[in-house]
Amino acid sequence: MADAGAGRLKALDTFLPSYEFIARYSVAVDAEAGEADRALRAVTFREVPVVRALLFLRGLGSAAVEGSVLAAMRRRGTVLDDVPGEGVVLEIRGRFWRLRGDGGEPEATAVVDFRAVDGALTTETRVHVPDDASRRRFARYWRIVGPFSGVTRKHVLRAAKRRAERPA
Repeated sequence: MADAGAGRLKALDTFLPSYEFIARYSVAVDAEAGEADRALRAVTFREVPVVRALLFLRGLGSAAVEGSVLAAMRRRGTVLDDVPGEGVVLEIRGRFWRLRGDGGEPEATAVVDFRAVDGALTTETRVHVPDDASRRRFARYWRIVGPFSGVTRKHVLRAAKRRAERPA
């Protein structure tokens, strides 16, 4: 975990400079970065029911939707960087193209960044799949799941925006 006093969330290039798949989303927010980041970290699945529904469809069940969205992502992955007031970078590994993730293929690496700056909240997801056969499988999976993944990220950002802009 990064030293909060040092500030400056590390760039994604530090963690995953080489990747084959990428998705970026942002939302304007009328709040300072620190307030937007606190709002993002507090977003719950109750605020984004579409995300909860998609997780149930994926077969992840109710345990996946306990607490905040970012807390659930932390349980599934590894925190690579976390700077309060700025954002968090998480790494998730798996065979995402398989329903239960098991199998003999190499795992893909996904790095997800949630970042707050004055006036905006952003998220970027990068995925590296190490071999050609798995990359083709992931590409088929991503054609179907990618748009839903985008919907979830956009809804989370919008929920954080609503929280951050709510009068005190």
